[in-house]
Amino acid sequence: MSTTRRPPTGADVARAAGVSRATVSYAMNDVQTSRIPEETRRRVREVAAGLGYEPRSDARSLRRGRTDLVLVPTYEVPFGQLLQRFLDGLARELHAVGHTLVIHGNPATHGVEAAKAWGALNPAAVLVLPERMSAEGVEYLAARGIAVVAMGRSSAPVALGLKIDHVAAGRRAAEHLIERGRRDFAVVVPREPGLTELGLERLAGFRAAAEAAGGTVRVVEMAEDPAEAARIAREWRAEGRPDAVYGYNDEYAALLLGALADVGVRVPEQVAMVGTDDLTLCEMVRPRLTSVAFEQLMPMSAVAAAIVAAGEGAVQGDLTLWQATLRARDSS
Repeated sequence: MSTTRRPPTGADVARAAGVSRATVSYAMNDVQTSRIPEETRRRVREVAAGLGYEPRSDARSLRRGRTDLVLVPTYEVPFGQLLQRFLDGLARELHAVGHTLVIHGNPATHGVEAAKAWGALNPAAVLVLPERMSAEGVEYLAARGIAVVAMGRSSAPVALGLKIDHVAAGRRAAEHLIERGRRDFAVVVPREPGLTELGLERLAGFRAAAEAAGGTVRVVEMAEDPAEAARIAREWRAEGRPDAVYGYNDEYAALLLGALADVGVRVPEQVAMVGTDDLTLCEMVRPRLTSVAFEQLMPMSAVAAAIVAAGEGAVQGDLTLWQATLRARDSS
């Protein structure tokens, strides 16, 4: 009776060579910027040759039933500048190790329905915000050998979590405004699906710091719409304004900045304003906008390597990619 021997994988080479799966990918794809020692590169290639391992190709992908794609689903709310810059950098680094990042899908699907649509392309990994996932959807993809990489906290077990500490962003904004002597706060929570959850995380961090300092926090639900900002500014003028506003991110904060100017409220003399993301926009508006920046803690090549390893079957836990840092400008 004959048996079919499965083709060797990058995991097999990594085990035999005593290196990580990411190192195998770098060595086999001849990535010169990876900074792995030449001796390691040579050893990995020798082990791969001995096992009959080949870097992923279209033919090999067909044999495996999986491609070299890293899939990022689309969302009903367009990607912001911070996420878009991250994805652009990640796409370049994934390309360097033989993978392709693709944007795909129906932004309205969730859970198992979404997982089936993503799985139809047989990607190596799906990079997704937790709000689009479900435990059943993660299980569906994992059963097909497709790694789920969560961008944020995930209640379902995933191969890799890329953490952004939104609670810390809100806390840092509050600490800055408290240092400026402000105690009556308004915090914007976006109305848009997919952003509300992030807004609530930032609110939680802000509220904890503000209330610990004896401050009061009012929650303001707002769509990213000039008419909404104008309505809120008019209500504050008529019913009593806060003395500081955390505008969720720079776009929402900039809308409120303009709306407050339109009703004659001076920033920062009467109301201090803070956003998040530290976009170029912060230097374009007047007064220039104070913002919480997300500083990257690890090189993008290392993020790409972790995703590649997840696609090869490694369960890696969580990586914290950014830390929250305050960029003080004129608005506070």
